[in-house]
Amino acid sequence: MGHPRQLDLETRTYHAVERSAELDEAINLFHRATGIGFYEGVPEEAKFSTLQELTYSQQMRFSMVFDLAAPPHSRHASQPVHTYGTFPGLLNAGGPQPVPVHKISAVTVAPAYRRRGILSRRITADLEYARQAGFALAALTASEATIYGRYGFEPATYQTRFTLKCSHGLKFRVPVPGEVVEIEPQDFGPDYARLAVRALEATFGSVDSTEYDNGFALGRWESWESLEQPKNLRCAAYYDETGELSGFAAYKFDGWDEPTAKLTVHKLVATSIVARLKLYEYLGNHDLVQEVQGQGPVADPLRRVLENVRDYHVRSVDDVLWLRVLNVVAAFEARGYQHNGRLLLGVGDRMGVVAGTYLFEVADSRATVSLVQSGQEPADVPRVDLSERELAGLYLGTVTLKDLLDTGRAELESTSARGSWLELFDVAGEGFTPHGF
Repeated sequence: MGHPRQLDLETRTYHAVERSAELDEAINLFHRATGIGFYEGVPEEAKFSTLQELTYSQQMRFSMVFDLAAPPHSRHASQPVHTYGTFPGLLNAGGPQPVPVHKISAVTVAPAYRRRGILSRRITADLEYARQAGFALAALTASEATIYGRYGFEPATYQTRFTLKCSHGLKFRVPVPGEVVEIEPQDFGPDYARLAVRALEATFGSVDSTEYDNGFALGRWESWESLEQPKNLRCAAYYDETGELSGFAAYKFDGWDEPTAKLTVHKLVATSIVARLKLYEYLGNHDLVQEVQGQGPVADPLRRVLENVRDYHVRSVDDVLWLRVLNVVAAFEARGYQHNGRLLLGVGDRMGVVAGTYLFEVADSRATVSLVQSGQEPADVPRVDLSERELAGLYLGTVTLKDLLDTGRAELESTSARGSWLELFDVAGEGFTPHGF
């Protein structure tokens, strides 16, 4: 086999903050390349103004890598071989306020340029940028499960995709209060935006809803790649016993030509378990509909209120949110806690971002975290050593210290103290992330 062709790579980075004609064209090129990279179609030319507006609304910082030595007949003589986008967001980590996070999206590498170190160089530089910019966490949703662990990311939330059998209606074991009403989405934008903010505040593990997410929920577009309106989308809102808007569902009927008449949930947000239950009760009691397909947390409360538990069929369990810790002190002091205790965590990090020994002192649901110099560790505090990936898994309680120790993913170096240190990072309930990015 011959040697691979020599590359001459150039990275161009843009920040969609102040609008210009040059930046508009860069946005167009970026989204075309991203769509191709994900094997998707490219929007019609008339849709590119919407792409630009959405990119500016997210304040996206995006990079494209070009091969200046690409053959003249190659598509990459004029188009990027790699795309990489980021934008600021928020995460509900159980603390008093949502935590700012560095969201990563639109990561593609052209097939002929894979395994040449392009992504490694880009993500290394970007994580350093995010750390310097003050973000305690980086977040992404992964199309492939084997790529991002090497950069310190770990799954932080999971979801089930499920089917509800409802050919004879959906029956619950308990009455659910409140009312569900059908709505016209074109008139519901401001109400939905306010509901999305309240749902973030109420949903542990949720990230914030962007302008794209809001438009997706209200049927303005089906995907980034086409920006076409979804067909036959219906919307409903849930109002609690006081008359306050507390939930929303967008859903589609999949058509009479399908073997089974079913409704598919397009988007559902809720500020409480009750709101979510009431919306699924509404969906499951449509005449002639035999199934409802939706998403939910792995330990779904919906399953536990069904009169017939076998009406709930899990189709798959998928990872959703992946996290990478960039600043241990800032990230873990912003998190919520259920248990008090003191613990030393020795963190190894292959990229060197957060390597060190940290003292956790937790009381009254808040943590004080400090970096401890070698030789100055308090002698009466248990110590656990782990990697940056395991640290990220602890952040939302996706794994526990006990899990990590039992499976050999962490090592107990010393302990002379009793108490609840082993449960220090445990959470009251699992995280759930209703918005991808």
